[in-house]
Amino acid sequence: MWNCKYCIFNSEKRGEILKHYRLKHGGHTKIVPFPCPHQDCLCTFKSISNLQVHLSKIHAKEHSEHASKVPPLVFKCQHCEFSEPCTETDFLRHLRSRHLRANENIHCPYRGCTFQTRVYATFNSHKSKTHSENDRRMLKPEIISGNSEGNDNDEIEPVSLDEVEIEDSEDQLNEESSDFVIQLEHNLAGIFLKMQSILHIPASSVQNIIQELTEIHKLSFPLVLKSVSTVLSKHYPDVDDSLVTEVVNAVSESNVFSRCCDTGGCLSTIKKRNSFVLNEFPVVMPVEYMLPGGEKPYVYVPIQPALQAMLNKTDILDKALTVQECVSNGYTSYRDGYYFKENSLLNGDEFKIALGLYIDDFEVANPLGTSRGKHKMCAVYWVLANIAAKYRSTLHSIQLALLCNTSTVKVYGYKTIMQPLLRDLVHLEQTGLYIDQLGATVKGTVLYVSADNLGAHSLAGFFESFTVERFCRFCMASRNETQHTEVGTGNFEPRTVDMHNRHIEEVKQDPSLSKLYGVKGSCPLTDALQHFHAVTGYPPDILHDLFEGVVPVELCLCLSDMIEKKYFSLDSVNHAIKTFGYTFSDKTNQPQPIPKGFASKGSIGGNGHENWTLLRLLPLIVGDNVPEGESSWEILMLLKDIVELAVASKHTDESIHDLGCKIAEHRELLQSTFPDFRLKPKHHFMEHYPQLIKAFGPLSDVWTLRFEGKHKFFKKVIRESQNFKNVPLTLAVKHQRMMAYYLDSSSFFRPSVEMEKVKTAMVASFPGHVQQQFHQIAPQLNTVLVASSLMVEGIKYSADMVISAGSCSGLPEFQQISQIVAVNSEILFVCKKMSAWYTEHLRSYELCSSHFSTLCVVKVSELNEVSPLSGYIVKGRMLVTPKRFIFC
Repeated sequence: MWNCKYCIFNSEKRGEILKHYRLKHGGHTKIVPFPCPHQDCLCTFKSISNLQVHLSKIHAKEHSEHASKVPPLVFKCQHCEFSEPCTETDFLRHLRSRHLRANENIHCPYRGCTFQTRVYATFNSHKSKTHSENDRRMLKPEIISGNSEGNDNDEIEPVSLDEVEIEDSEDQLNEESSDFVIQLEHNLAGIFLKMQSILHIPASSVQNIIQELTEIHKLSFPLVLKSVSTVLSKHYPDVDDSLVTEVVNAVSESNVFSRCCDTGGCLSTIKKRNSFVLNEFPVVMPVEYMLPGGEKPYVYVPIQPALQAMLNKTDILDKALTVQECVSNGYTSYRDGYYFKENSLLNGDEFKIALGLYIDDFEVANPLGTSRGKHKMCAVYWVLANIAAKYRSTLHSIQLALLCNTSTVKVYGYKTIMQPLLRDLVHLEQTGLYIDQLGATVKGTVLYVSADNLGAHSLAGFFESFTVERFCRFCMASRNETQHTEVGTGNFEPRTVDMHNRHIEEVKQDPSLSKLYGVKGSCPLTDALQHFHAVTGYPPDILHDLFEGVVPVELCLCLSDMIEKKYFSLDSVNHAIKTFGYTFSDKTNQPQPIPKGFASKGSIGGNGHENWTLLRLLPLIVGDNVPEGESSWEILMLLKDIVELAVASKHTDESIHDLGCKIAEHRELLQSTFPDFRLKPKHHFMEHYPQLIKAFGPLSDVWTLRFEGKHKFFKKVIRESQNFKNVPLTLAVKHQRMMAYYLDSSSFFRPSVEMEKVKTAMVASFPGHVQQQFHQIAPQLNTVLVASSLMVEGIKYSADMVISAGSCSGLPEFQQISQIVAVNSEILFVCKKMSAWYTEHLRSYELCSSHFSTLCVVKVSELNEVSPLSGYIVKGRMLVTPKRFIFC
């Protein structure tokens, strides 16, 4: 039995699975690739043709063995002495080649059918239309009998014609044919939707393409007529021209594209296609709201139907429920933070909806001069926090809630703009949302709001200027105190819920107290919701605090000092940055040269990805030029340590304590080396990280990095459409149509494991100890699948990457991937063992291997850190520098 890996469809025939993939899942290969139907095979493919090649090369033997398990049946021909054990296909081939080719009259071999013909093509047409499903049980009992061993399960008892409901059979066939046509129409509409919402082709261009293709189809009618006439003339020398025309017309009318896209078809115009999408796809359209005074409108995408559309997809709900059942040691998700545990609504055994919001302003057109800010938008996104961070980080998992001009927010404020969102959130918290898949009403609330510091303070009611005396939303520290006292000393009183509520009430009575408390007003979310508060709901943002804050500032400060000390020049640094041999993911995020005027600006600039890569690879780029003990260099290396710990996807009490010690050491060295340097507010925010990890869980789960990537979709839409008449509505409609396409797909997420460019290898070709580990999984295994690359939960692995598994003397062990092997459904890395030792000056590991290094086998589950590393050769040494802290 072959089973579809995306739905409940199954069939005894592999060909039916391929047909099912084409029809049901073929329109979504950009999202969901075609998986191999063999249950133990993890390979995926971008097209059916690639899958078929894989099946013929890799699984030909398994297919023949599968077919051989079907007991042979004896077929008896009614027109000759043929009587042999064979398959239904072989028997039909006999009828065609032995009798129809000889122009002999034959009777249809299927039950209840009186059709007869002597024409080869007519028989094929009848077979495909009336008996499209190959099923030996539907053959006449006088034609087929059980196997020689007398398998009772395959013997077919004679059935009288009275027992066969011919009309019901015809109705069923008509119903199946109708369903097939409906599915094809849906697939065709999905292609047009993909062209507009995913490929960003304007609707007018799609209409033009449809019209041109329809016209070409009409112009090809004479060619089809000639071809059909030629074929029929071979069998009917005196065939009537009217019959040929009728056949061609029937063929043309059965063409789904022609029927749907020709004049009057259900997909023939832009309006009809939009109507079809609204009726047949799970689209949640935005609602436009007008403000008093005729100001620019804003749009809101109702969160309740959007949540229902998501949670009624089985794969999304399954992942949400899986997280609900996870129990971990340490801090691996928000569920381990004490803010979640203190939330009386969310913390419990019952499934509750936890939402993560994000708010930010962005330019859709990046204009210059006087037009700057004209089309600056304020966006509110949300994610279903119940699913694991690795799944909700995909851009189509991030949903749109609100979109409006930033100028509108400044005039009317967040409370007015967010009113429809707040109304739905209150309903979710107090009444709940009915989920069909669960058959129950589920309550939920907002767990956190991710934002940069400006956005967080603006929405939460704190001062947006960081030059005020009380600028921190986490504690009551003053500006001057932060320059002399570190957060870890415990001298700063943390903000609490009761304290903040008291401050809000006092500020309402006496607005002059706002500067004393650092509070301007209340948070709209806090006012509306019972289980969300401004003090506990706004986590820090690593992206803006570190990668676009502390890191570029300190790189500027320390590099200027080392250039002044002539360890290297700016030109030599930039030359090294340009010529460094970046590999794998570092190629995408490679840093840009440092601008010449960086010292006067006080920052090297650059985006977060580039600054992260530069700080991580700087030891390999220029580290050998700096003498050991240089304080400026040590500041950067301590900052590198802090970054690795801050972005870690899991934490223990020991790693949190280590982070606090690193931050304190870094601060002390920074102030002693540069006594005139004033710490930035983001330095102070960074000092709160150890305590905030205990409150929110890993900070990389709640940062804004992936949300920032969502802006690219809207920028691309406005660039392609060039429609500025009603920007919020234009962007929101296009986004919701895009989400309808993804929600309509077979699976909302890509497969957990994807393998491509797979070939077979003999187990005997591997060393003996590697063979033994293969045989522990599959004792009778003779061949394995070897892939050139592998994707596991969105992380790519390929040969020559360095991974870490195991430990020795408290340090992680490293291996270099030689081959990626699949043994049944188990992924194994066949690796070279590497000797490793830590180089303190470069904060990197030096690896060493030899031609005689033994191979080892590593499972994905055994990795210390899932992110693979790049091994760089620097002056004859192989060095690797971690992205995140490696727990071992």
